[in-house]
Amino acid sequence: MRSMLFASLFMMVISSCTSDTESIQNDTAINRATMSDTCFAWKTFFESSDVGLWEDDSSHFLTFTDVSYLVNPDDEFPLVYNPYALCADNDTVFIADLATQKIHAIDRRGNQLWEIGGEGEGPGEFPYISTIAVSSIYVAAINNRLGRIDFFLRNGDYSHSHPLQHAQDIVAVDDTTFIVGSTNTSEGDLHLLSSSRGVVESFGEIPQDHYTNIRRLDLIRLCFNGADRVAVFNRYEGFISIYEINSGNCVYSGRRTYPMLPTPPMPLDEAGRHRHFPVGGNCFVGAEGMLNVTLPNVMNDSTFISTPDYMDYAPVTVVDRYDWDGNYLDSYCLPDSCLSYSVLVDSVTFAVLNYAEGAVKLLTTQ
Repeated sequence: MRSMLFASLFMMVISSCTSDTESIQNDTAINRATMSDTCFAWKTFFESSDVGLWEDDSSHFLTFTDVSYLVNPDDEFPLVYNPYALCADNDTVFIADLATQKIHAIDRRGNQLWEIGGEGEGPGEFPYISTIAVSSIYVAAINNRLGRIDFFLRNGDYSHSHPLQHAQDIVAVDDTTFIVGSTNTSEGDLHLLSSSRGVVESFGEIPQDHYTNIRRLDLIRLCFNGADRVAVFNRYEGFISIYEINSGNCVYSGRRTYPMLPTPPMPLDEAGRHRHFPVGGNCFVGAEGMLNVTLPNVMNDSTFISTPDYMDYAPVTVVDRYDWDGNYLDSYCLPDSCLSYSVLVDSVTFAVLNYAEGAVKLLTTQ
């Protein structure tokens, strides 16, 4: 019965995708009835292969009511030209820009508070900026090619750096402590980084299957629950591991059953280059404090990316929710395609990055 229900609903999704996507891109108000049907179909599909603890509990459903731009790529002079990563704190959204190698601090009305960085190899400069994290004192940024973590004060002034090779993601734990994911040492893949002392402890392991010997600077994303646990999301293969920070013990490691399978990396040539097909975007603490994992690379034929020549994205971005013991809760939809990054600005407002458009938007829940 459930499969028959989805078959009917999924045909509705396929037939309405173009109009739904255009509605989101061109209007500031969501067509609630149409998008609600579309989101319900995709939610039903993603929940069809696994049973979530919140799946039929309407008290946990999320409905989005409005869309507004923080960064609009159609502006003559957009604040950010190629947004790559986001973090947020106290109504301020911080954006890493690959085009200019800068970090921008923007308030929720779209006003720029400051920008810092730029292309180069000097203090606070980036040959290739990556992900960023924010605490009450610092904005920390991964400086991949220079093998360091750069620290800026909350007013945008450059502070200092610490060396750390092959870093892939960073999250703030408290005012002066961060966790960085990197497979650079044998002591562990997660590194407790003090802003004053550098790496003070390493633990844990990044879950990998096909990517053990294929280095990717964007393979993983991290999420801190605000208390004592950190999640590691292998975004190319869908694996999640959850660790207790104080003990270093692994609470959960695995991958839920998706209704479609991730595609392993495929060799391109004898030089060892590979083609990669990521499954997920980032992971973040969402509404109700649970672990949220974005899955933006879903095609209209209900597969993850299967070939670079086929980029017919679904009109929504699916998000899986887990509790902090690793139990799958349910899935919900963000009413826009290709949202590779999502963060909470407050309890009802999401800042989201659409990588296909180069846009950063605010979504508000009811």
